[in-house]
Amino acid sequence: MIYKSFAMLFRDRQALLMFFLLPIVLMFILGFVIEGLSGSKTAVNVKIGAFTTSPELEKMITQAASGSGVDFEFVDSEEALNHLLLAGNVQMGAIFDQNSLTFIYNQSFGQYNNYLKILQNVIAESIISGLSNVKNYIQIKSISVKSGSLTVIGFIVPGVIAISITIAGMFGMAIIAGNYRQNAVLKRLSVTPINGGAFFLSLAFARLVISLLASVLTILFSEWIFSTSYNVNWTMFLIFVSGGIFLSLGIGLLISMISRDLWTVLNITTILSVTMMLFSDVFFPYSIMPDYMRIISRILPISYFAQGLRYTLGIEAMYMNDFIIITSAFILIGLGMISIGGTLMMKMERR
Repeated sequence: MIYKSFAMLFRDRQALLMFFLLPIVLMFILGFVIEGLSGSKTAVNVKIGAFTTSPELEKMITQAASGSGVDFEFVDSEEALNHLLLAGNVQMGAIFDQNSLTFIYNQSFGQYNNYLKILQNVIAESIISGLSNVKNYIQIKSISVKSGSLTVIGFIVPGVIAISITIAGMFGMAIIAGNYRQNAVLKRLSVTPINGGAFFLSLAFARLVISLLASVLTILFSEWIFSTSYNVNWTMFLIFVSGGIFLSLGIGLLISMISRDLWTVLNITTILSVTMMLFSDVFFPYSIMPDYMRIISRILPISYFAQGLRYTLGIEAMYMNDFIIITSAFILIGLGMISIGGTLMMKMERR
């Protein structure tokens, strides 16, 4: 049955591409979009529009900001500064005179304004220290305690793997089970000696192998293309990803039991996928979520999936007991849903 499932999967090019290419394609898209912020191949650079009426002050500010990662673009009027800001060509505007330093930025950025407020304080302190030539007596030095280093894209990649595996698993199992139900394939199989649980476990195993390979390739490609650095525990990584795959396949199978109509199954799967993507810490840290989102995030299994992946990659802390509990729960619940759900679905088709 496993051999049959592999043969059918390799014939189904759309399903194969979904399982195999989805995490890699998402990683490339998101990686190139945020590469400027990731600190991977290009250094983090902040572009600030600036206006001052003093050429001497402009020269001093440029020298003070040299090597700080802040690039000032000086203009000849406040109107030109506002135009740069509204056009999105600079992240922040700064107006300098002999007695004050004024920052302006677009309030429509919402949550991004917290970053800008921190940034303006850092710029003000660095410029003031550069102008006054006063040595900083308190200095901050980062000490790495692991071989891996975290960048923006480094944080995103585990989330990409988690959401890709979850979406591919749910859609893949929901589509094939929905097709089997709608085309009466399961009804014909129900009169044979084939066990429903074993039948769907064979489908799950074939998709497990493809998803594991895609996950490993995603990690390797991210390190090659975007210079991400992980301290990977490959044994824990493969075991944990396997648990996530089984769980997503089990969820997809349960969804397919809701209706015999394939479009209804696809709509439910889409709504659930979008919800998990938006209300989890897949693409942004849990710490910046509002309280209501944290409650929803704690309910969704994909949040634990992303956290566990980051733990196996060496970029997020987690107690080993928690990791073992999450991994065991994913594997046992996933295999249980596939085995029991497959058996129940086959019985439903006998009616």
